[in-house]
Amino acid sequence: TAPINADIAASTQKLFDETLLATVAAFDAILRKMKLQRLPLCYAGGTALSCPANSLIARDRRFASVHVPPWCDDSGLSLGAALALHHNVFDQPLVPNRWPADPCLGVRHADNAVEMARGKYGDRLHFEQRSDWAEAAAQDLAADKVIGWYESRSEIGPRALGHRSILADARQAENWARVNEIKQREPWRPFAPAVLADRAAEWFEGLPLPSPYMLFTAQLKSSALPAITHVDGSARIQTVDETSGAFHAVLNSFARLTGVPVILSTSFNGPGEPIAESPDDAI
Repeated sequence: TAPINADIAASTQKLFDETLLATVAAFDAILRKMKLQRLPLCYAGGTALSCPANSLIARDRRFASVHVPPWCDDSGLSLGAALALHHNVFDQPLVPNRWPADPCLGVRHADNAVEMARGKYGDRLHFEQRSDWAEAAAQDLAADKVIGWYESRSEIGPRALGHRSILADARQAENWARVNEIKQREPWRPFAPAVLADRAAEWFEGLPLPSPYMLFTAQLKSSALPAITHVDGSARIQTVDETSGAFHAVLNSFARLTGVPVILSTSFNGPGEPIAESPDDAI
């Protein structure tokens, strides 16, 4: 990348950050005039995918908390339209605390979808049924293999959150370039870590926890994870708990095998492709 390109990108991000913080400050001033302050801030839209900017808002502490949903991009329009129809047209009441916390709202594939997809490839595809596939995945990761992880329904929004993910060992510096080569991305592009939620504070600091949707940046507290550490020492983390299904079991097993509760996680797709949806896409 030419230095001028990097300068333009950095200046654009700085201007964006300053404009967004000024907007948040103006919004806070309006609320204060209404005798409303220290409320939670709910924030969405394409600009909410800027993790450094989201983190600046959280650290600004004008609001009690900052909530950014995983479907803050255009994919959230479909969910918003469905909710508007449900509540405003069909006049169904809004029930408190019923908002879906689980971002895995994709299609439910038939029970035989894996078998059908596998059958298309015949002897070209080696298939082995494991009783504990999370443990098998953790063993492969600890052996420095890069794996594709496909589980249940896909995530809404642009982030792969452990249901359609490519995973690797974050302790190995070469996995940064290795996974970028697999995905045929520019070599400078960083990767995100997935970390056990109850151990995130041991490894990361400077962001609101938990952070389950890869929408805030943290600073690394250790140099032991070079494959997910950006040039400024930051990382866009995903905290993982029991609600994350078998992906949580992968991290638990990896932590038991290695002592490290963190793995590199990126979207399961090739260049110019959307994230894998069906079992056939994954294969």
